[in-house]
Amino acid sequence: MYGKNLTFKTGGVDGCDCKEILHLIEEGKIDTTPLITHRFPLSRIEEAYTLFEEKCDGVIKVAVYPD
Repeated sequence: MYGKNLTFKTGGVDGCDCKEILHLIEEGKIDTTPLITHRFPLSRIEEAYTLFEEKCDGVIKVAVYPD
């Protein structure tokens, strides 16, 4: 990538703050209600990824939870 002078852009999440953010969500200090538009059990994860990838049904974020 660098040798070819390419530009790499990502919209990923900085993983170093995830523990603190999850704690704030758990305490109710951050409301994710407006962001999570769809919820799927882990057994339906392929369906969840397809929905998100194809941007169907007004999806913003998908939450996946254990069965």
